Amino acid sequence: MDMNSSMENKQSYGRLALMAVLSFISMFVLMYAMVNIFSNVYINYNQFYMTGLMTAPMIIIELLLMRMMYRNKKWNIVISIITVIIFVFCWLGIRQQADISDKQFLKSMIPHHASALLMCSKASLQDSEIKELCKNILSGQQKEIDQMKMILERLEK
Repeated sequence: MDMNSSMENKQSYGRLALMAVLSFISMFVLMYAMVNIFSNVYINYNQFYMTGLMTAPMIIIELLLMRMMYRNKKWNIVISIITVIIFVFCWLGIRQQADISDKQFLKSMIPHHASALLMCSKASLQDSEIKELCKNILSGQQKEIDQMKMILERLEK
C-alpha cells in the first residue's frame, strides 16, 4: 500500500468515526421530536442506550456497503467487534434497565408520557372509542407527568 492510499484509508476511517459521532448526536436529539413540549425533555440513560442501539448497526452497514472505502480488514474486524459490544451493552442496558435509578426512571418516563400527549393532541382521529381513549390519555398522562416532575424535584434536593 503506497503512502497516498494509506492516508486515504486513515481519512476514510476518520470520516467513519465522525459520521458515527454526528449520527449519534443527531439521533439522540431527534428522539425528542415526539415530546409535546420542551419542558418535558429530560436527558436520560434510556435515550442514550437507544441511540447507541441505533448507531451500532449503522456503523456495520456502512462498513459492509462501502467496502471500497474501508480496505483495512484488521481495522474492520476491530471496529465490528467494538460495535457489536456497544450494541449488546446498549441492548442489555435497555432490557435490564441498567443504572436506572429513581431519578433516571422519571427522566425516562416524562418524555415517554409526553409523546402520548403529542400523539393524542395532534392525531386526526375519527373513531369515537379512540377519541375517548385519547381524552383519558391526555388527562391521565398529564397528571402523571405533573406528579413525576414533583417527585423528581423532591429527589434532586
